[in-house]
Amino acid sequence: MAHAAVYSLKWAMMELADMSAFQKYYSDDVDIVWPDADLDSFLEATKLLPSYNLVDDAASERRVKDAAQQLQDLIESHVSDLLLRLSDHQSESYSFDDYTGFTFSFSQQLSQLKQELSSFLTALNSTEQQQLNKSSSDYSSLGKQQDLVGLDEQIKVLKEWIQQPESSLRVKTVAGMTGIGKTTLVKHVYSDPNVVDGFQTRLFVHVGPRYNKLEEIMLLVLNQLGVVFPTSDELLHKNKDYLRNQLWEALSGQKYLIVLDDLWTNTKVWHSIEFRGFPRNEKGSRIIITSQIQTIDHFWFLSKRITPLPLLNDDDSWKLLHHTAFSSGYKCSSELVKIGKKIARNCQGLPAAIIQVGENLRGKLVQEWKTLSENEDPLIITRNDDTPLSKALYFSYMMLPQYLKVFFLYMGVFPKEYVISRSMLIKLWVSEGFFNLLSEDLPGDYLDKLICQNIVLIQKKASVSNETTKNCSLHFTFRSLCVNEAKSEKIFHVVKKYIDCMPEKMRSQHRLCIHNNVVLAFREVHEWMESVPNIRSLLCFGPKQQYPIVLPLCFRLLKILDALGVRFYEFPHQVFSLIQLRYLSITFDGELPNSISKLSNLEVLIFGRHHNIKSSKNGPAYLPIGIWKLRKLRQLYCKGFDLPAPPSSDGSHPVLENLVTLSGVSVHSCTMKVLSRIPMLKRVAVQIESAHDSLETFSFFSQFTSLYQKFESFKCIVVNPNLGPHIVHCIPNFPVNIKKITLSGCGFPWKKIEVLSALQNLKVLKLRWYAFCGPIWKISGAQFPSLKFLLLEDLDIEQLEFEDRGMRSMQKVIFRHCYKLKSLPENLKFISLVEVDDCNLSFMNKMRRWRSMLGFEAKISSSITPR
Repeated sequence: MAHAAVYSLKWAMMELADMSAFQKYYSDDVDIVWPDADLDSFLEATKLLPSYNLVDDAASERRVKDAAQQLQDLIESHVSDLLLRLSDHQSESYSFDDYTGFTFSFSQQLSQLKQELSSFLTALNSTEQQQLNKSSSDYSSLGKQQDLVGLDEQIKVLKEWIQQPESSLRVKTVAGMTGIGKTTLVKHVYSDPNVVDGFQTRLFVHVGPRYNKLEEIMLLVLNQLGVVFPTSDELLHKNKDYLRNQLWEALSGQKYLIVLDDLWTNTKVWHSIEFRGFPRNEKGSRIIITSQIQTIDHFWFLSKRITPLPLLNDDDSWKLLHHTAFSSGYKCSSELVKIGKKIARNCQGLPAAIIQVGENLRGKLVQEWKTLSENEDPLIITRNDDTPLSKALYFSYMMLPQYLKVFFLYMGVFPKEYVISRSMLIKLWVSEGFFNLLSEDLPGDYLDKLICQNIVLIQKKASVSNETTKNCSLHFTFRSLCVNEAKSEKIFHVVKKYIDCMPEKMRSQHRLCIHNNVVLAFREVHEWMESVPNIRSLLCFGPKQQYPIVLPLCFRLLKILDALGVRFYEFPHQVFSLIQLRYLSITFDGELPNSISKLSNLEVLIFGRHHNIKSSKNGPAYLPIGIWKLRKLRQLYCKGFDLPAPPSSDGSHPVLENLVTLSGVSVHSCTMKVLSRIPMLKRVAVQIESAHDSLETFSFFSQFTSLYQKFESFKCIVVNPNLGPHIVHCIPNFPVNIKKITLSGCGFPWKKIEVLSALQNLKVLKLRWYAFCGPIWKISGAQFPSLKFLLLEDLDIEQLEFEDRGMRSMQKVIFRHCYKLKSLPENLKFISLVEVDDCNLSFMNKMRRWRSMLGFEAKISSSITPR
C-alpha cells in the first residue's frame, strides 16, 4: 500500500524536521541544515494522493512503497543512532561527517521517491474512474446469489411501516455489512403482492458508488420514469432545480414506492432525499435505501429511520448451509450434521459466506467436510479470488478513503474472534506514528468511520452514548482480507506456525504479530527473527504460556512491544537498548528497573504481573524514580505500584507534562507533591488493597479538585473484601467538570450519594460490588442533571425511587446481579434503554408486565440465572 507507506514516512520526516528537539544534542560546531525545500515539496505531493485508490497498478505502487520504506529506514536508523549516543552520554561522538553523510543519502533517496510518486499519481488519475466502473459492475452481482433466512422480524417491521399510512416517517435505510442480505430482503418486501397493490408507482433503482450526488440520483429516477436528460456535470448543475421540479411533477400526484439500492454516500445526501429531492405528497409514499454505509448518529429520532440487519444465529446459519449444500438432491447424513453445524458456526452468521461455503461443500465427501471444519477460516478472502463474495469484500475495502485503509488493515494484527478494545487500538495507532499528535479524539473518529462503513463490528457500545464503541471486532471474512492484503503490502506478518517464521516470509516486514507464543521456544525461530532488522512492532497476543519464553529483542528500530502474553521471570534488560520504543506492554513478577528512564520516547507503559501480589505490610511498592524522566509518557498502567515523589535534591523539577491516564495505583500516588507535577491528568483509577491504603475519607481526592479543571474520570476499587465494612465513610468534593465515576467495594450508605448527584457534568455513574449499601435509594428531581448512563451491579438494593422530573437526561440504565431488587418507578418509561441481567425471577417477570402495560419502547434484555 503506497499510500500508507508514504504517509508513514511523512510523519517520520516531520518528526525529524522538528530539530528543536535535537538541536541541543549536537556539537556546537555542527551547523544543522534541514533540506526544507525537499521536505515541503514532498509534503505537497502527498496531498495529491486521491481519496480512493481503485487502480490495480501493482508495479508502480510497489516502487513507491519500497522507496518510501527505504527512506523511512534511513531516517529512523539515523534517529536511533543519535538517541543511543545521547543515552550513553556520548553526544560528542556525533561528527559532522555523520550528519553530512545522512543528509546526502536522504536527498538522493527523497529525489528518487518524488519521481516514483509523480509517476504513480499520473497512473492513478488516468485510470481510476475506469476501474471504479469495472469494480462496481463486478460487485453488483453479489445480491443475486443470496437466500432469505433469519430475517423474519426485519421483514415484518419493514412491511408494517410501508403499509402504515399514518406513519410520518417517509424514508428508511436498510444497513449492514457486505453480504448480509440487504438487497435480498428489500426485493422480497418490494415484490410482496400486498405491497405491489398498495402503490401506483414502484421503482427499484440500483445506484452504486458512481452516483453520490442528489442530482445524479434524481436523474437516475427520472430516466427510469422515461425522462431523459444530458449527464454532464455542468448541465446537471445548471438543471438541478429543473430536475427537482420534473421529479415533483412526475411523482407528487401518486403514491409511490422507490427503492434506492446500494447507496454509497453520506448522511447529508440522505437528508436531502428526505426533505428536498422527492415530493412529500402525504399519500403514504415510501423511500427505501439500502446501504453498507450507516450513519453514526443514533439519536432516537434517527435510529427509527435505520433498520440494521443482524448476522444470523447458529440455528439459522446451519439452516442456510444445509439448504445450500443439499439443494441438488444430496442427502445429509447424521454424521454430517454435527460437522456441518461447526462449519456454519465458523461462518460467523454472514449469509453470503454461508452460501459460498455451502456451494463449495455440495457433493463433497465426509472427510472434506471434516477438513474444512478444522480450518481456522472456512473461506480465504484475497484480492485475486474470483468469487462474488471476495469481489464484493475487496470492493468495500477499495471504497474506503485512502487515509482509512491502513487503519483497517492494521486491525488484522489481532487473532480471529479477538475482542478489540477501543482504547488499546487507539494507543497502538498513535504509537505506530499514524498520528502526529497527543490527542486521542481523532483516532477515535477514524474507528467510528470504519464502523460506519460496516467493515468493523461493534461488540460493546460505550457508556455515555451510542455514538462510539467500547469494544469491536472483525468478521472473519474482512479479517482474512486484512491479513492477506497486509502480508502482501508488507504492513504486518502473522506468525502462528513454525513455517510462518521462515526468513523469506518475514523479510521486509515491519511488524510481526505472534498468535502462538509456543513458536518462540524454537532456537531457529530466534535466528530467523534476528535476520529481520527493521521490525517496528512486535505484538504477542498469546495464548499465554505457563512457563517463561525467551523473546528476541534485537530490533533497534522497534517502536511497539506488546508482550503481556509472554511470561518473564524478571524484566528483560535488552529492552533498554530499544531507544525508539513508544509503547511497552509487559508482564513479569518483580520491580521495574530504574533504567526505564533510558526509554525517553515511551508514551504508553503497561506493567502487569502474573500473580496478584498484595502491597507490603510495611507500606506501598513504588515505581523507580527514573519514571519521572519519561517526559513523553501519556498512559501509565501499573497495578500494585505507586508513583514515587519526584526528585528535588538535584535542583530539578521533573514534570510528566503529557500524562493523561494513571491507572492501578493506590492513594499514595495522589499526593499534592505528585499530582502537582502531572498537569494534564484527566483519568485516574485507584485500587485499595491493604490497610495502608484504607482511609476513613477520600481526603486524598481534595488534591484533584484544586489542581484539575478538566478532570474527566475517577475510578476507585476496594479489591480486598477482608478490610471490613464501611472502609470509607465520606465522599469528597469532586472536580466540577468530572464526567465519569466508577466505585466498587466502598460500602457507602445511600444518603452519601448526594455529593455525586449534585455534579452538574456527570454523565456516567457505575456502582459495582458494595459501592453503596442499603435497601432503598431515593432520587429527587434536582439530582443528576446530566447523567446519561447508570450501572447498578452486585448491590443489595431492593427499591429504586425517583420523582417524575428526575433523571430526564438518562439514556440507559443497567441492573446486573441485583438479586434483592423488587421494584422500580414507573418513570422508567422516559428512559430509552433499560437492561436487566441476571436478577431475581419475580422482578424479571414484573419488568415484562410493565413493558406491556406501560408501552415501554425500551429494550429489556435478560439472562436469568436463579439463585
